[in-house]
Amino acid sequence: MKINLTLVKRIHEGICRENTGCPDCWAEKLGISRRFLFENIEYLKMEFHAPIKYSRSRETYYYIEAWEFYVGDLNKIKEELIKGVLDTIHRTVKLVLVLFVFF
Repeated sequence: MKINLTLVKRIHEGICRENTGCPDCWAEKLGISRRFLFENIEYLKMEFHAPIKYSRSRETYYYIEAWEFYVGDLNKIKEELIKGVLDTIHRTVKLVLVLFVFF
């Protein structure tokens, strides 16, 4: 199956808002077939372990627990993570030095 990340992101956003409507209506809004919608939802479930369920009474898809799907520049996330780790190491070293000097 060929994946369209823009479509997958739109599906994720609809599920987050919990206002998808029934599968037929939602597929029509997205401009895809019902079958292709189901394939994309199944892809999110299988490949990314997305906890997606459908409520017949509310007529919407929803996540049964907090879950995020990120599409974008991972370098920025890596930079922020590295900066956070280095800041933590720096604070720890300062604390150890203060304790060493104090005792």
